[in-house]
This record gives sequence, structure tokens and C-alpha cells, in this order.
Amino acid sequence: MRNNLIFTSVSEDNICGNESPEVTERKLRQHLHDALKLAKETVSGIRCERVHRSPGQPVPGRVRTIVAKFTYFQDLELVGKKWKSLAGTNFKMYE
Repeated sequence: MRNNLIFTSVSEDNICGNESPEVTERKLRQHLHDALKLAKETVSGIRCERVHRSPGQPVPGRVRTIVAKFTYFQDLELVGKKWKSLAGTNFKMYE
């Protein structure tokens, strides 16, 4: 659980079953750019060891959380310090 951040309310495509980790990581990177206002270059430079949805079967109408394990602690801090930009939105981020 070290270097992990959990993101809520990031859209999930669960029509055809589970999302692949590649699709989940792509959605997370887009979320970091859109919601956290990080530059595209910064987002593309962030290294993640693993990005996946929380365990369990997808349920229509519900969105599972995303668990992201960052390779470098500096990347985790960079993203974690942007939590204030989520104020007033449906999105949440926590360790």
C-alpha cells in the first residue's frame, strides 16, 4: 500500500465486463490532466507500477475506485498536493 493513491468517481466503461489496466491507466492520466490541472507533459512523465479498479464485479450505475501505485514517491507527492483542485467536484483522492 506504499505510494498508493485512490481516486473516486472516475468514469468506468463496464458495459463489456472489466476494464483492462491499460484503459484504466489512460483514464486516470486524462483525469489527472482535466481535474487536477496538471500539464500533459507532467502527466506523461509520471511513472505508475500498477493502475487498476477496486476488486469485484462491475455493477451498472456504480463506479469502482481506481488504485494507482506510483513508482516514485515524488510523483505521488506531486499529484497528492493537487487535492485542493478537486474541491466542489464529485471527485475525491486519498491515500
